Amino acid sequence: MNIRHLLFGILATWLAAGSIPQATAGETATPRGILYEVRSPTGVAPSFLFGTIHSEDKRVLDLPVPVRSAFEASSNVALEVVPDASAIIKAMVTMAYTDGRRLRDVLPEDLYRETATALGTLGMTEDAFKDLKPWAVVTLLGSPPSETGEFLDMLIYRRAAEDGKRIAGLETMAEQLAVFDELSETDQIALLRETLASRERLPLIFDALIAAYLERDVGGLQTLSERYLAESEPALAAIFQEVVIDARNLRMAERMASLLAEGGWFIAIGALHLPGDQGIVELLRRRGHDVTIVF
Repeated sequence: MNIRHLLFGILATWLAAGSIPQATAGETATPRGILYEVRSPTGVAPSFLFGTIHSEDKRVLDLPVPVRSAFEASSNVALEVVPDASAIIKAMVTMAYTDGRRLRDVLPEDLYRETATALGTLGMTEDAFKDLKPWAVVTLLGSPPSETGEFLDMLIYRRAAEDGKRIAGLETMAEQLAVFDELSETDQIALLRETLASRERLPLIFDALIAAYLERDVGGLQTLSERYLAESEPALAAIFQEVVIDARNLRMAERMASLLAEGGWFIAIGALHLPGDQGIVELLRRRGHDVTIVF
């Protein structure tokens, strides 16, 4: 389990709080595009910025020619976080209580029974989930089922490693996990309730997100997010926008600075981080970079 899986699941959970119309053309002024060329004012070789989605859908994994070309032309690859063994171990440790408490101790009895039943449909026994924190349970219940484990971000990481490219992370696993691990117990429980309430509708949400992505409609992804966050639980919606998106955009843009000044980087981050006034594309432009759509 990794943080991109969690982010995708939580986004889908909140989107499922409302109806599920597709984002339509004209709803956003954001041009369609998931691959950008970024030229630094220092005049070094260009870098590329690629928006991803945490999916193992074959249509997503079949990278378009312009994306493959940009990847192959780049000597270095940057991801939100490097999903190596140490990062995975860090995630597993952080997702579980280490203070003697168990999930049963922090959830109301009715919610615990409902959660146990839902996890049972995934083939999990109580021994498998008894130590998990509520936000970690959301990872299991609110994300698309995995058949191969070959999600897009993992595919990029593995290909970069196979090609001997230098690999860097824009964030640490500890930083990403803190976004959710520092949620109050009350907010974690509220998030779990929303997940359970919307779980049957999540496949439709996954389909809507992937459909927008395949159309390279990052503005549509943003529209879907904003539309349903407005209808979700206000405190959780605020956390998602301010902490999961905006604050991380600033952090990642700042950490891209040295990479872009060097040139030759293929930078892959979640597509939802690209659009908007506070999105990565605009943040880089404000820092003097020439950012243009390739595909």
